[in-house]
Amino acid sequence: MQNQTLTESLASFDPEIYGLLQDEIQKQRFTLSLLPTSNAVSPFSAYLKGSILGNGHLDHHGVYSHLKLEEIAVKRAEKLFGAQHAIVRVADITAASRVVFHALLENGDTVLSFNRRKSEHCSGERMQFDFISFSIEPDTEQVDLDWLEKLAQARKPRLIIFSPVNYPRNLDYGRLKEIAIAAGAYLWVDIGQNAGAVAAGCAPSPVPFADVVTFPTGDSLHGPQGAVILTTAKLAAQMDQTVLDTGHSMVKKNVLAALATTFLEAGSEAFKAYCEQVLKNTQALEKGLHDAGVKTLCGATENHLVLPVLPAEAAPGEMVSKLREAGFMVKCDQMLTTDEVKTFPVLRLSALDPTTRALKETSMQAIGRLIGEFILSGGGKAAQRKAKTQLRAILINKPLFSDEWLPQNINLTPGYGQKDLNIAREVEAEKKEAQMERMWSFWDN
Repeated sequence: MQNQTLTESLASFDPEIYGLLQDEIQKQRFTLSLLPTSNAVSPFSAYLKGSILGNGHLDHHGVYSHLKLEEIAVKRAEKLFGAQHAIVRVADITAASRVVFHALLENGDTVLSFNRRKSEHCSGERMQFDFISFSIEPDTEQVDLDWLEKLAQARKPRLIIFSPVNYPRNLDYGRLKEIAIAAGAYLWVDIGQNAGAVAAGCAPSPVPFADVVTFPTGDSLHGPQGAVILTTAKLAAQMDQTVLDTGHSMVKKNVLAALATTFLEAGSEAFKAYCEQVLKNTQALEKGLHDAGVKTLCGATENHLVLPVLPAEAAPGEMVSKLREAGFMVKCDQMLTTDEVKTFPVLRLSALDPTTRALKETSMQAIGRLIGEFILSGGGKAAQRKAKTQLRAILINKPLFSDEWLPQNINLTPGYGQKDLNIAREVEAEKKEAQMERMWSFWDN
C-alpha cells in the first residue's frame, strides 16, 4: 500500500489515532528539541524498523544463516568504533548497564562513578554496590584527574565509571586508564550522546583504553532504540554469557537490520559532516547564551552539550515548563561538584536535533540569545509569546530530518524531506498553521 493511501485509510479507519499522529507532527515541526536524548531517526532506520523484518525474531539457538543480520551488525559496529568485540542485542542502555554490572562485579564491590552515574540502574539483591562519586571542581568547573587518582588509590574501587552525559568537555582517556590500572579497577566509559562524534572521528574515543564502552543507538547515531556494549577480547566470552544469563536471548530482525544500516551510515562522509556541524552549532548556541549575559558551566564546550547556569532565583522545574510553553524542549539538572554543598542548577542543551533539522550557526546563535534572554527575564507570558513567534519563524520551513545528512545525496522518502511531508500531513499542517496565525496575531495585538 502506498504511503498516501495508507495515511488516508488510517484517517478513515482510526480517526482518533490519526488525530494524535497529526498533533505529534505539529508538535515536532513547531517546537525545537534541545534534549540530548531526542533526535530524529534516519529514514533508512525508520524504514527497516517498520519493514516485514519485524515479523520475525532471532535467538541464540538460531540456524547460522538466520543469524547473519546480527553478524553484519556486530562486524559493522566493531569496525566503526575500532572495537575487539561488540554486543548489539540489548534493548536499551539500562539493560546494557545491568549486563556490565553483572559481568564485572560482585555484591558489595566499590564503584567510583562520575556524579554517581549508573547507580540508578542498580536494583535487586544481586546488585548492591558501594558507590563513590567524583565530579567537577567547584572553582575550575572541570574534572581534576590528579584528585581522582588520589581518591582511586585511597578507595581501591573494582570499577571506575565515566559517563559524560552532563559534561561538555573531553577527558584524557589514557590517563583515566592509568588511574584504573593503578587502582586495580575495570574502566567503563558510557559515551552516551557522544557516540556519533566518536564514530565520526570528531571526538576522542575511549575504545582503545576502556575495558567496556557502552552507548545508546538512537540519539546521536540516528538509529533505532537499542544499545551497544563494546569490550575487549579478554572479556568477550564473559560478557556474552552474561547477556544470555540476564535474559537477552531474543532480538527482532527489523531492529538488527536497522542497527546494521545505522552503523554503515555513521561511517559515511555525510554523517561526519553532520557531526562537524553539531560542534559548530553547539559553539554558536553557547555564544548566543553568552551574548544574552548567561553564564555556561565547565568552560568552552567540546561536544554537543551546553550547560547554561540558571539564576539563583529561578526554580529549574518551573523554568523548564515555561520554556516548553515557548516551544523549547529542554531538561534541567543539578551539576554536582567535589564539594558536597556546592551544586550548579543548569539546563542541559544539545545541538543534536537542531542540526538534524538543518539549522546552522546563525540560527543557533539566535536561539541561544533567545533562550538566554528568556531565562533572565523570568519567562513571563510576554516573553513566551515573543519566543514562540521568533522560534516559529526559524522553524517554519525546516524538515524533521534534512536530506543533506543522508549518504550519497539520496532523496528522502515522504515524511522526512523539506519538499514532501506527504499530502495528508500537509493538509492538516495548513489547517493548524492557519489557526496558529490567528492566535499569534491576537497575541501580538
